[in-house]
Amino acid sequence: MTQTEQLSIADARAYLLDRARERGVTLEVYGERGTSTSVEAFGGEVSEFKLEARQGVALRVLVKGAWGHSFTENLSRPALDRALDSAIENAERVSPEPGAGLVAWPEPPALDLYGEGLSGVSVEQKVQVALDLDRAAREADPRVVSVPYGGYQDSDSQRLVGNTAGLSREARQLYALHYTAPLVSENGQNKMKPDWQFTREFTELDPTRTALSAVEKALALLGAGRAPSGTFPAVISGECLAELLALFAGMFSGKMVEEGKSPLAGRLGEPVASPLVTLRDDPTPVRGLNSRAFDAEGCPSVPLTLIEGGRLSAFMHNAQTAARAGTVSTGHAARQGLQGTVGVAPSNLILQAGDTDAAALASGLTGVRLTGVSGGHAGANPITGDFSLQAEGFWLEDGVTAYPLEVFTVAGNILDLLSGIEAVGNELHDTPDAVSAPDVRVGALAIGGA
Repeated sequence: MTQTEQLSIADARAYLLDRARERGVTLEVYGERGTSTSVEAFGGEVSEFKLEARQGVALRVLVKGAWGHSFTENLSRPALDRALDSAIENAERVSPEPGAGLVAWPEPPALDLYGEGLSGVSVEQKVQVALDLDRAAREADPRVVSVPYGGYQDSDSQRLVGNTAGLSREARQLYALHYTAPLVSENGQNKMKPDWQFTREFTELDPTRTALSAVEKALALLGAGRAPSGTFPAVISGECLAELLALFAGMFSGKMVEEGKSPLAGRLGEPVASPLVTLRDDPTPVRGLNSRAFDAEGCPSVPLTLIEGGRLSAFMHNAQTAARAGTVSTGHAARQGLQGTVGVAPSNLILQAGDTDAAALASGLTGVRLTGVSGGHAGANPITGDFSLQAEGFWLEDGVTAYPLEVFTVAGNILDLLSGIEAVGNELHDTPDAVSAPDVRVGALAIGGA
């Protein structure tokens, strides 16, 4: 092998760990390799097609209690040596970090997130999914004027972690998904609502069903009337509640807590939600979007209950935030790509379903059915829990849908909202944010008409 020849990420890890041991350096290596396909369709034709491949390693060196970071997508030996030198130099330039250290974790759970989901699937078949989705949405109803967004995506990836403390982890996973957002119009009013499907088995994809569901959701928004202003009882759809939880997931991060950026700081063991609320983060479901056998530090994945019966029971931690908090890692170390440092992030957030069916949830209610929110980048404050967001939904009269509402605003605080839950639906709804939640009923929700 020549000096410039590219190693696999597994061989690159082995090479770096050997070099670190030779130099007496404490090192962690994180590697990613993946291929992906993306197909977009518009007006019966393929509008975009991408095949991508990526690989690289991120290094984290510990020198006198300080972390030094580097990364490289060039996996030749000289490039790997330069990356190791760079990480060491960076560690020597920064201050020590309390709790910094490496751990040789026990073995992770056995999760099959790969299987045979894309085995034998041709590019032509993937393109056809995008075209079928576009066609089915356009032909579903005369009021569909276009399908601006729609397509197919898949990914086949490998992830590994190793360190000089003796840890060695490796896992593969794949997924396929499609999505569509048809635009419908009637009497000068335009509405759009997306739908999607995620799977680890290509043969399970059903573009027709997804297209028809999206069109049905969009059509239901036509004929909207002005929303009233005031505080009303409300049914919040599982999809919408999941969107809200995704905006505020950071409040469960041990890193955010120690930085004073969580409204839950200092409240472990206290009631923070209705007794009907149990919220957990679970990295282990085979069909979870963000499932993983181990985190970015190699810590084994296990379900973690964050709120149990309304009481705050845990925060998410990586090894360092846990050490500083006097506890142990919960397996929530995360990286935002190879360039990012190690932080804390959820996997699959799940608000546990209750025992109330949809009809009983809305029974007798005159108020709002909230089905979606937007504008979270500007309208949600994760430090305080406050939000003021654009919203969509329906007006209910005595539990029956009266009419859809024009875009309105909804405001409040996420902890007040969770505390005000009076009933929890019996069916979970998944979202592309990797958050699942049931419909819930709340006693009071502040809305403002446009």
